[in-house]
Amino acid sequence: MIDHVIIMAGGAGTRLWPASTETRPKQFMKIGGEDSLIISTIKRGFALNHRGYVIIVTHKDHLVPALEECSTLPREMRKRIVILPEPFARNTAPALMLAAAWLRWKGEAKSSVIVLAADHIINDSEGFKASVEKASQLAEKKRLVPFGVPPLSAETGYGYIEAGEPFNPGLEVLSFKEKPDLKRAVQFVAAGNFYWNSGMFVYPVSLFLDELNEHTPEVVEPFDKIDFQDSHFRTSNDLTFLENIDSITPVYDSVVKISIDYALMEKSRKIAMAEAEFDWNDVGSWDVISEIDKSGKNIVSVQAENNFVYGEGLQVAFCGVSNLIVVVENGKILICRKGESQLVKEVTEKIKS
Repeated sequence: MIDHVIIMAGGAGTRLWPASTETRPKQFMKIGGEDSLIISTIKRGFALNHRGYVIIVTHKDHLVPALEECSTLPREMRKRIVILPEPFARNTAPALMLAAAWLRWKGEAKSSVIVLAADHIINDSEGFKASVEKASQLAEKKRLVPFGVPPLSAETGYGYIEAGEPFNPGLEVLSFKEKPDLKRAVQFVAAGNFYWNSGMFVYPVSLFLDELNEHTPEVVEPFDKIDFQDSHFRTSNDLTFLENIDSITPVYDSVVKISIDYALMEKSRKIAMAEAEFDWNDVGSWDVISEIDKSGKNIVSVQAENNFVYGEGLQVAFCGVSNLIVVVENGKILICRKGESQLVKEVTEKIKS
């Protein structure tokens, strides 16, 4: 199995305004359960019974809420959590390089990791563990291993992985495809060998560093200049975090902004895919959340149906209207028709301007 868990928790979550904000984005929301998304992800990582750390990479503005959330965890978990706040958002490749640089500093370059996103929902824990075991076997064969999710529909909001011949216990990867238009998405699903790109990975740290250095050295080289010191870190409530963010700011001033797919996955020839044998949900819109949360709490309906409310303690009555989403959070109200929640991102852009 894997040695360490890396959790990417730097998303802005603009499509989930007003519950998701710049200071407390969607990974800190509670959706369909008692735990926030980031706490659910941390517990999912610990359930793998790995030997090492849970490394959380987030934005410096989210360090305080991350510490607040993690403080609710049992002490034995808190002692193994390390939070690495980034001074600036530079997409997923630098975020994963920061975690790899920290592991290298700790003498763990030969270890293996699983990369999780803090804003995914996975309920099938046994299926998840089984898929991680297969991914670990592929990683032992010196492969970078993405998890491909069998598509349930022709989604345009996900990237796709084109799978090839079997490479036990997974599949060879022929190509990565960016988010398609609807016509291409339909073609991908009809082909039968395309999978949604989950954004989760398993890989040996040394292979990650070697391959990234070969294909996109401009991501690796700035991090080679990092000189981590014990004094840069602080432990509070058994949680360890990088306190001296200035120690890595020069690196982020010079590193390129690029995703791990562009920087590495689309270029490396040492890729094998593990099929996700578990339910998976990338919580990317209010439409998705309205499908997850079927509780119907706080709703009174009169000649109305299929409406959804998000907000604690506020009762909403619907009269003669259907298929609406109502969100009441942070002193703001969002009302949109189901199927149109992608427009929320435009709302946040208008508010900023």
